Amino acid sequence: MSISELSMVFLIAFSGLAFFDGFVLHLWKYKLYYYDDTFYEHKLHTVRAVLFPIVLIGLFLFEIKGWLYVLVLTITVIDLIVQVFDMWEEKRARNRFGGLSSIEYILHVTLTSLHTSMLILYLIAKPSGSFTYNGLEIILAKNFQFLVVINLLPGAILVALLHLVLCHSYFRRGMTLSRK
Repeated sequence: MSISELSMVFLIAFSGLAFFDGFVLHLWKYKLYYYDDTFYEHKLHTVRAVLFPIVLIGLFLFEIKGWLYVLVLTITVIDLIVQVFDMWEEKRARNRFGGLSSIEYILHVTLTSLHTSMLILYLIAKPSGSFTYNGLEIILAKNFQFLVVINLLPGAILVALLHLVLCHSYFRRGMTLSRK
């Protein structure tokens, strides 16, 4: 198995667990979009959900070199920064639920490890000369990588749209709890 294929395995594992964490726990069980004291965390999740399809396309669906690759890496770094803000916010936002459960702590550590491993392996596998401000080269990914991304992308887009829709005030009606 090549390094880029191993990166794809981590991407698949990350995506499956992230769906469970984001959809089942954050949106369905805890309804983070619904409460004033958890809404900021939902907004952070929304930013990451919107960035994820861009990262999927920019890093994995196409082999990109040049200034566009630099732009995609910048978006990836922004995603990592938002992840840090999310981790910082979780303690305060989850007070109403008695904090994060042990299973969610374990899940978040696992997700962070998978995400980081996926990105590091991707960067190791990337050919030298990809990171440049001059020129531009875009080639559609091949075989396994293409198959993985093309199957993950529709779900990633739907999850991003769902997060955006749930930011609307309609889904927060009647909630007047303020931040502590």
